[in-house]
Amino acid sequence: MKGERKGDASKTFKEILKATKGPTKVKVGFPSGKAPGDLISIAYWNHEGTDRAKGDVFMRNDKVGISGPIPPRPFITVAMYKGRRQIRYFLGATAKAMLQGKADLKTGLTKLGMTGQDMIQMQIGSNMGPANSPMTIYLKGSSKTLVDNGRMFQSVTWDFDK
Repeated sequence: MKGERKGDASKTFKEILKATKGPTKVKVGFPSGKAPGDLISIAYWNHEGTDRAKGDVFMRNDKVGISGPIPPRPFITVAMYKGRRQIRYFLGATAKAMLQGKADLKTGLTKLGMTGQDMIQMQIGSNMGPANSPMTIYLKGSSKTLVDNGRMFQSVTWDFDK
């Protein structure tokens, strides 16, 4: 016995999105225009890593350092992967509430953006591996990865994708 399918959920959802006025997507992390440009670069280098070991000598905190490669620490990818079930549940609950007239898309996207922001900040604060090099620990005075002065953590945000 073959089940009969009634309706097309994806088609219905697309029709709802077309009829919705305002934003239909949200960006989380370091959206252009909301985060300083230099910080977007710092977040990218920390997330993807760098393979260049320039060997440049520099001063930091009255200590001499030598620049080297940065290992990848994909904090955004890991945060979204860890939170995937929560995100999926949230999207389903929001869609159901919208269909029942109990919520609107902009409110749902706002909550989704704030949730994603929290997930990324929790991952930054988790001290994810690989460990800092001895040189980095010496210069920062801390072995905590992805955290130096807290600027990257504080700059995680979200925005509507227009």
